[in-house]
Amino acid sequence: MTKDKDERKRSHLKLVVNNTENRSARPVGEEQDFIPLEELISNRDSFRAPFYQGLGRMQTKGYQALERFLQGRHAPYGIDPIHGKVMVLPAGDLSPEALEFGSPQDEVLLSIAEDAGGSGLCFSLEMILPYFSEDDAVMEEALLFAPVLQYGALFLEENPHDGLLDLIYRLAVPLYPPLLTRRLAERMFSIFSFELKETFLALSDYPDV
Repeated sequence: MTKDKDERKRSHLKLVVNNTENRSARPVGEEQDFIPLEELISNRDSFRAPFYQGLGRMQTKGYQALERFLQGRHAPYGIDPIHGKVMVLPAGDLSPEALEFGSPQDEVLLSIAEDAGGSGLCFSLEMILPYFSEDDAVMEEALLFAPVLQYGALFLEENPHDGLLDLIYRLAVPLYPPLLTRRLAERMFSIFSFELKETFLALSDYPDV
């Protein structure tokens, strides 16, 4: 990223750095402490039992397949049994551009949940992009300026911690039959990495307003 691009971006879309607790996709309730990603990874084995408790049979099998896939990749993933039951990866593990344009604290959330129609399961990868502005109009224009993606979606969502809008990328597919295969996971990770790269490159050239 050139210095000119960096200066231009700071005046409009600011990079979020070293404040995961304030701008994380994992919500912090009034009685819930935020668990840093490093702890989710180091305490993965002890978090596993409460994570799987209460999950349905097919959802459990899906998450177990996802764990086997991540272990096969030697991915540094964490298990969060508190904030929506998600598995968490450092964004840089999936996208080198996430480290270039963001920070090591950026996270990717992996989830296998009931789909919108309630008739099956959906596998999704989601990341808050490390850009924000206190001006909603700037965020809305950034969303319009970002690329139209072939598989994933970009959308704005209010961050519950500070009321500012987050720009979020999400890739999701239904599981039918409701099983997660290695080939599907590899394809999802590949698409996620490519589309995230395209988005970062577009936002790095975000024009002056």
